[in-house]
Amino acid sequence: MPAPLAAPLATTLRDDDRSQTARPWVLANMVGSVDGAYARGGRSGGLSSEADRELFHILRSLADVVLVGAATARAERYRRPVDAGDSKARLAVVSKSLNIPSDQPFLSGSGPDPLVYFPQGADASSLPSGVEPCELDSEVVRPSDVLADLYRRGARTVLCEGGPNLLGQIAGAGLLDELFWTIAPVLEGGSLVGLVGTGGPYGTELRLHRLLRDGEVLFATYRAVRADD
Repeated sequence: MPAPLAAPLATTLRDDDRSQTARPWVLANMVGSVDGAYARGGRSGGLSSEADRELFHILRSLADVVLVGAATARAERYRRPVDAGDSKARLAVVSKSLNIPSDQPFLSGSGPDPLVYFPQGADASSLPSGVEPCELDSEVVRPSDVLADLYRRGARTVLCEGGPNLLGQIAGAGLLDELFWTIAPVLEGGSLVGLVGTGGPYGTELRLHRLLRDGEVLFATYRAVRADD
């Protein structure tokens, strides 16, 4: 892996072809242990490294929207990407229960208010100010509906940062185009295991697009296998 990482890798990733029609290109970024744990101490940062954090910021700089599940946003204390120094990307949060506590950092800051997607008929009266409510036309949150709305809003590249259940739903719907998986050199164990949650089976076929190494940490990039590949 080049050192410093940021400049050469950012150029390489920006040069990648991410052309897509009818919906945004969906890339996901996850860190996990060798055994597939996605958190240590309840947060993904416990498995991260300096190079992984650089990659995190590079990928955000490529995105129009950062998409995340509400549980991950709460656990990781999300801020608006603009405030985090990660370019122009807008935050979008998917929530079934509309559990958005009023102390969440992303409720204030620079840039547009985050979008909050929720099922039709959900009681949005308790939503705090600082978000743009987006009620879907279905009693379940379908990733295809979320992505269709983001596309109508002009988003062409969407970065999904999890959690695993949201990523699994996206993969299961055949909407995942590219997965960045940082593999931390540790066997973590515990119950927070499974990069795509407990749903499935999904059977999403991937091909290795790029593999980098920084010490004992591996950075694998996979792309979904399409019928025309």
